[in-house]
Amino acid sequence: MKTFTLDQANALVPELEKLLEEMAHVRNELLAIGPSIEAVLTAADGNGGSKKASEYVLLMQRLNACTSTFQEWGCELKDLDSGLVDFPHDREGQIVYLCWKRGESRIEYWHDLESGFSGRQPL
Repeated sequence: MKTFTLDQANALVPELEKLLEEMAHVRNELLAIGPSIEAVLTAADGNGGSKKASEYVLLMQRLNACTSTFQEWGCELKDLDSGLVDFPHDREGQIVYLCWKRGESRIEYWHDLESGFSGRQPL
């Protein structure tokens, strides 16, 4: 498991803002297309696809690429709606999470691995 210093985690905040914005946009597009896809898939059973289905697949690929970016960076997306991200961090010999929420200018909280967001404490 990769661990972050506070400076390393804070350096990712601007990129996280962009990534979360893209993910929210893609998710909203998927939700908008979703209801029309079911009818298309039923009608096209074994008969190829459609423009909407292709668009849906491309959006899913974009969303998967965003998710992979979190894995590559080593931080954990906990909640897309609130933009909650945790960073594994070594705090006095114990692994905890530095906790950041979209809209916060920098990381100011941490919590242990079990407590989650409700256990956030100031750094």
